[in-house]
Amino acid sequence: MQTRFPRKTLAAALLALAIAPVALTATAAPGEGAETREQWLEARAEHQAERRAALFERAGIDAETREALESASREHREAMAELRQEHRERMDALLSDEQREALKAARLEMHQEYQAERRQHRTASLQRRMTEMVDGWDLSEEEREALGELRREHYAAMAELRDRDFDSREARREAFQALRDEHQAALGELLTEEQLEEMRQTAREAYVKEPKGGKGDGQGRAD
Repeated sequence: MQTRFPRKTLAAALLALAIAPVALTATAAPGEGAETREQWLEARAEHQAERRAALFERAGIDAETREALESASREHREAMAELRQEHRERMDALLSDEQREALKAARLEMHQEYQAERRQHRTASLQRRMTEMVDGWDLSEEEREALGELRREHYAAMAELRDRDFDSREARREAFQALRDEHQAALGELLTEEQLEEMRQTAREAYVKEPKGGKGDGQGRAD
């Protein structure tokens, strides 16, 4: 006798498969060390500079005006950096070592709670979207069971990679990328290209339309 695979369970399986690329990227990323943060800030600054250059080009801003605008932006950033440094020095003078440590711990705890709340909201929103999507598909019981099995195998493989020691960050990234490629290939054997694209689009919309505060039903404006 064949065990029925409930539609909510199937939606949960597809949810896990849809967000796997995001989870893989987050898991494979290096920690937030000083060097990593410096690299991230540098990359962000370069990206912003490229966007400004493209904006000026499209608006027809001449070279002399561009330089003046860039100079004003640099002065603003330097002034803000000085103000932040002054603020940190004043805070250090007002707080004891124990108070600073307590604030640091409280800030980390609040940040973790906020991130957990956002993840929970995002998952619930995507779960609803996936359930609605699955209801429109004509899947057999065999296809439903196969998707469930794929979900279980994928979770086990991810857990194994997380616990494995790698020689380098690059080796870790390559391992997670290989798992992602394998996962996509397995999906391609179970779902049609149209279903795969609908699943990807559903996942993209759930993330793009989420309000910045992480509240609501996922129908906020796009960032």
